[in-house]
Amino acid sequence: MQKRKRITWLYPLLMASLVVLSACSGGAKPADNANQPASANQAAADNTAAPAPSKGEGKEPIKVGAVFSLTGPNSPLGVPEKQAVELLVKELNSAGGVDGRAVEVVFEDDKSDNTEAVKAIKKLVSKEKVIAVLGSSGSGPSLGMAEFAASENVVLISMAAADQITNPVRAGIFKTPHTDMHGTKRIYKYLKEKGISKIAVLNDSNPYGSGWTAQLKKYAPAYGITIVAEEKYGTKDPSMSSQLTKIKGTDAQALIIAGTNPGPATIVKEAKQLNLTIPIISSHGSANSKFIELAGDAANGVLLVAGKLLVPDQIDPADSQAAVINKFAEGYKAVYQAEADGFAGYAYDGLNILVEGVKQSGGDPAKLAKVLETIKYPGVTGEFSFSPEDHNGLSEDSMIMVEVKDGKFRIVK
Repeated sequence: MQKRKRITWLYPLLMASLVVLSACSGGAKPADNANQPASANQAAADNTAAPAPSKGEGKEPIKVGAVFSLTGPNSPLGVPEKQAVELLVKELNSAGGVDGRAVEVVFEDDKSDNTEAVKAIKKLVSKEKVIAVLGSSGSGPSLGMAEFAASENVVLISMAAADQITNPVRAGIFKTPHTDMHGTKRIYKYLKEKGISKIAVLNDSNPYGSGWTAQLKKYAPAYGITIVAEEKYGTKDPSMSSQLTKIKGTDAQALIIAGTNPGPATIVKEAKQLNLTIPIISSHGSANSKFIELAGDAANGVLLVAGKLLVPDQIDPADSQAAVINKFAEGYKAVYQAEADGFAGYAYDGLNILVEGVKQSGGDPAKLAKVLETIKYPGVTGEFSFSPEDHNGLSEDSMIMVEVKDGKFRIVK
């Protein structure tokens, strides 16, 4: 305890020294998160969440790793994910931890980069000795992490949507978001109801967007859908007007966008400028408040496929998810003064599922992967039902269609 006190009062002096050294380093590059929102900067700075439990002192903590995109293009996903985990850690430890053991989460920022994500999980496993890892926020980073985790028999619960993260099934590799397959089926169901049979697809060329397009092409025949145009863009591309111009010249009756912000927001703004009047539907990767913020008035009229957490106040009280969604949404807003989105929900569900696995395995890491295959968990994303054949445990039935009206998401009835 005395040693910890000495470290605590020395910390401000150490930080001041680092600031001086940094100021003297002339041509140094700015930090990767220099242009990120304040919340992202704060999230990247704090790398451990482990409030002391009220009981169970003396027991080893349950140490979990988390790799989220706290800076870079995927930070609108990673920042709320980290916040949700911190919220749950505090809740768990305030109640005495898990079986009397504190939950400690060590965070790493993958900077929205595949290589950085793999470096981060290797560090968490080799240096921090975590029992499992949550993350990452994006499909590309998650796929790299999953390959490493599978080779090392490490449990990984991803917050990314690509179907190939858990298909085919690999021991210990799980995910909490609906897959691109679920989103595809839900969108196609909507299009069939509206009598739309010809579509254009515009996807990010990264694994998330490419995975979506693969599913859209795979399931189109079953729903009587014909894809008349297929275009791609780069994650960091500033404009997609050339692709939209090509699409406008086709007989497509609707446009489906597959990507995460800011790409989809840029697309809908440019579509409006080009007077592209067909319905636009975006994937769940852009279903958050950042989309509306970036797209502005152009967001109005855009449809998105999403989880129910996006509109907690519009969920039927009789819905089996209503209670857990409202509890989380209210708790998140009370702490962060912001609405919880689906990305926050993915992480919240991920840690809850992991905790349930720890309980049922008696805290034995060697049994954790097998136990997780039996978990049934009513989450904010959906009702999870894992099995040896299904490491996602969700279906398209828990997804909804929403439309932006007057700058707000509204359920499409």
